[in-house]
Amino acid sequence: MRLVMLLVVLYLGGCAKDLTGKEPTTHEIFAEPKITYLGVGGWLLKWKGEELLFAPSFSNPSFPPILVAANHKRIDEYMPKTKNVTVLLIGHSHYDHLLDVPVIMQKYTPNAIAYGPVTAGHILAAESLKSRFVNMEAKMIPVKRDGRAVPVVVKSNDERWERNGHFRFLAIHSQHAPHFAGIDLLPGDYDHEVLSTLPKTVFGWREGTTMAWLVDLLDDDLKTVIYRIHYQDSASNPPYGFPPILPDNKGVDVEIICGASTDQVELYPEALLKITKPRKLLIGHWEDFFGNDPHHPQLLRAQKGLTPLFDRLKLQYPDVAPYPLTDVALPPLPKQE
Repeated sequence: MRLVMLLVVLYLGGCAKDLTGKEPTTHEIFAEPKITYLGVGGWLLKWKGEELLFAPSFSNPSFPPILVAANHKRIDEYMPKTKNVTVLLIGHSHYDHLLDVPVIMQKYTPNAIAYGPVTAGHILAAESLKSRFVNMEAKMIPVKRDGRAVPVVVKSNDERWERNGHFRFLAIHSQHAPHFAGIDLLPGDYDHEVLSTLPKTVFGWREGTTMAWLVDLLDDDLKTVIYRIHYQDSASNPPYGFPPILPDNKGVDVEIICGASTDQVELYPEALLKITKPRKLLIGHWEDFFGNDPHHPQLLRAQKGLTPLFDRLKLQYPDVAPYPLTDVALPPLPKQE
């Protein structure tokens, strides 16, 4: 039954329509600091000659994606040719987020350390990447305790910050939106089972714990925060994924959210935006899942609320939905008083 439901939902998700109107971003090349949208949940952030990668996905298996494997040809075609990635952040372990990560870590980001949930680490171990993975669940910022939201204060010297070069980042307990009618079709985790081979079906790429990320871009003193970015690779119900209380009075400069399944959660992203009040908003994971061409992306048709969401957010945030493989400039630094 679960397989039948999955096929129906995935089929609907794969029925796409062409985007209409002007492209929300151009193919202009920006100087650092900048972020490049790679498609799905993937983003490449460049700062101070270093790079941080939010887990990219290029393979886009065609329908029906029951048996899945990384598509090396597509990865070679679309993955930016860079060797400067030191940090790779994983939000959850579904195939459309983690499937390509082993290939990318081995071939394109030989100096990167991956950070994420336990399940992701157990999957990456199948490709002998255990030594290049940091389990962040012990440091993850909680958002609820005994079913109630809990305010958490995180100071600059808090040990839950992870640091790597000019980046520091926090893992925040988040939530994966249901796929259909309030049902998560690909649940589960690998709490104790370390894999010896990569999963061959979509069901083997278990979700695990879902994390949001707060990323600070540091100045050369490695203390002063120049930019702050909040990232979610799945829509969530409040307060999952919300950043903690930060007493440094530094706001969120860039908010990156997920377009898929926003119709399956409540008050998303409006409740989040009331908290983060970003200077720039970006939406990813809005494209067709199957066989999608990043140069000619198509919008998910199954989500009737996606286009109205874009239109509503564009009133406040221009260039809200960048096309894949395009650069986005970070907002200018505030003028010094």
